[in-house]
Amino acid sequence: MVPGKRRNERSLGEMISSVSFYGLGIYAILEAILLYEEDAPLLKCIAVGLAGFACVTAGARFIIADLVMRIRGDSDGR
Repeated sequence: MVPGKRRNERSLGEMISSVSFYGLGIYAILEAILLYEEDAPLLKCIAVGLAGFACVTAGARFIIADLVMRIRGDSDGR
């Protein structure tokens, strides 16, 4: 994406990938909890949980970008 330009509309592919990231992230976090309850190695539980958190964060990438722009005081995208 060019730094000076910003579009407000999201493409269908971007929406699909966001939903996929959220779904996989939630699944991985729940799986990490189940692994922990089944006495799996702690490192494995942490790794799966971090992967889930990374996926949820990737799903929120547009929200995070908007927040960063607001913090910088660049609310109009320029």
